[in-house]
Amino acid sequence: MKNLIPILLVAALVPGCKSPYDYMENWLIREDAVRPFAVPVDVIYVQDRLYFESGTLPLMQSIAMDAVGRGKFDGFARVFSPLVACEEDVEKAIEWYIKHHNKSGRSFALIGEGEGGALLKAYAEDNADWLEKKGLVASFYSELPDKGFVSEEMIRKIKQSAAAVRYRRQWGREMPGGECSKDE
Repeated sequence: MKNLIPILLVAALVPGCKSPYDYMENWLIREDAVRPFAVPVDVIYVQDRLYFESGTLPLMQSIAMDAVGRGKFDGFARVFSPLVACEEDVEKAIEWYIKHHNKSGRSFALIGEGEGGALLKAYAEDNADWLEKKGLVASFYSELPDKGFVSEEMIRKIKQSAAAVRYRRQWGREMPGGECSKDE
């Protein structure tokens, strides 16, 4: 943790830097290279601070990749996983994402686990209307760190919600059969 906190602080002090999240060092995963039209939705994943406090960036990146990377969302979503230490960091990271990757209200989902999940949930509850206007289609929080938290069922629900929003935007009405399938 001793090595990570200065990265967030120094970025905030550099003249001309609007956000610490302008720097790749403050992201565990930031899939800028995936073209937005190639996938229908983005996923913002905030991991448990326990991992943050481990102080090793490679370990944290590996944990984030195990949770939301390594093919779980391939061909379906871009993944953004910021380093966060407090709710203010969550706010800065999401505002950075909205400014740089979601100018047109692109669909996105929030996933948080452990203390990161609690921080993300608190931010989302305080900003629910604004997030929905910006394209939020699904959110999942677990206040316990859980390597199996991101499940196939969760991925299916995100896909369904994103498809329903795309349909509504294109056709101006709800999808036949409702927003989600009846087997939930």
